[in-house]
Amino acid sequence: MGICKDPRLTYLNEQGYNVIRLPRKGITPLGVLGRDHRAKNWLGTLDQIWQSDIAPPKPGDPQPVSTLKGTKTSELKLSVGLDILANALSGMLGGSAPSLDAAYQGAKSVQFSFQDVRSVGIDPFVVGNFLAKGDLADRNPLIKRYFSNVKDVDALVITEVLEAKSVGVIAKKDATKALAVDVPNIKAVLGAKVEVSATDSSNVEVKYEGPDYLVFGFKAFGIGMLNGEWQIYGVAPSEEGSFAVGADIGKPFVETAQLVDIDIEPRPLGMM
Repeated sequence: MGICKDPRLTYLNEQGYNVIRLPRKGITPLGVLGRDHRAKNWLGTLDQIWQSDIAPPKPGDPQPVSTLKGTKTSELKLSVGLDILANALSGMLGGSAPSLDAAYQGAKSVQFSFQDVRSVGIDPFVVGNFLAKGDLADRNPLIKRYFSNVKDVDALVITEVLEAKSVGVIAKKDATKALAVDVPNIKAVLGAKVEVSATDSSNVEVKYEGPDYLVFGFKAFGIGMLNGEWQIYGVAPSEEGSFAVGADIGKPFVETAQLVDIDIEPRPLGMM
């Protein structure tokens, strides 16, 4: 029997990205995530802890993600879909989102559509070159631990993020029939900070748009030492790769309780 996956943590995996459960500003390429057995931490950015002979790479300009435009997720159970929507709205509102259960009463499932998504990234080869030309700059033993090749302790560097200001939600009554929702009621519940609109006259697909671009997905590579040289290695997107971080991510070493587990197994050959 296969292991059931949580769609709240995997809905971007087929597109090649890990899920950020709580969309936020400030999660950027060169961000470093640390895993120490079951404890997870946002460590800061790579340029804060790495000394190299070359300047830290800079992210490119935001680029539209044409492969995601118009793409819809699979149908998600209503409770799961409302959890994802609540997380997105929490980012837009800058705090807890009010319940929209009443507005979606009668729906059995929902789909999310990707709208106006853009990516910000750094070529992994450029990140690898930055690592190869330098070494850890901080003697802090906590930071050194994540780069020590200890079993079940990893450092991951973010190379690309997905961000969007809006999300589209389609309510489904059953497998073949969409369900109209009460858009005016949703507007009244959410207030003026989130713009709510129907994409057509039937009120089937509802667009939620906030004031800022929020990061909701990412790609990451592991950082490790092999044959005396620093390098990065591929990490497939997965349920275990998802994470959540609190609103204040400018502060290194976020409280562990704010993070979802990351269990990354692949490592370069020869690493223990």
